[in-house]
Amino acid sequence: MSKRNLIIGAIAVVAVLYAGLTATVVEEGKEAELTGEVVFDPTTNAQNFWKENSPKYFVDNAKDLAELFTEAGGDLTTVASKYGHYSMGDSGELSFIVKGTGTIKNVKNKLRSGYLEITPDGLDSNTSFRIQIGPVFKNSAVRDTISLISYRDYKNQIEWAQVSVAFHDLILKEVITPLNIDAAMQGKRVEYVGCYTVTRPSQVLITPITLKIE
Repeated sequence: MSKRNLIIGAIAVVAVLYAGLTATVVEEGKEAELTGEVVFDPTTNAQNFWKENSPKYFVDNAKDLAELFTEAGGDLTTVASKYGHYSMGDSGELSFIVKGTGTIKNVKNKLRSGYLEITPDGLDSNTSFRIQIGPVFKNSAVRDTISLISYRDYKNQIEWAQVSVAFHDLILKEVITPLNIDAAMQGKRVEYVGCYTVTRPSQVLITPITLKIE
């Protein structure tokens, strides 16, 4: 072997030995402690907001449902700047935080996307008004009405969607399940604060933040 090759070989051996001596073995699941990168956890994010701000945030920002529809006069975009929230800042889906009282006219608790159909007080309308009771919730109205968080805070649409799912899990556990909703509640009075995404004129689908059934 030439002198040149011997020198190259010696350098390679030293490099390997140095790498072995300086390498850090990190326990699986604790990589963030070394890199400083925080692993995204939508459940923790939602739980922290829920614990620190709910239901006060929603109660303080809720608009009476009957007053909202009366003021809008059939076009909710006309009151968007006063009461509404867009999912993408100034565009996207339009949602509102609403509150009200009414009477339960139908209980659909056997469906995957269950709901209470209600007759809201103060409104004479052909629109179907429903309060979601899960276990599957449609739309992302709760997430989208929180001005304290933004889609810009997340890496991608997958993370942003996971935040909405996490809120729905909390609502099912803490708001819906304790009520033991059944068909016998038809005809009873209901009081609610919730979030609603404008989808079609014929239906208002409210995701509850607080829900009381007499």
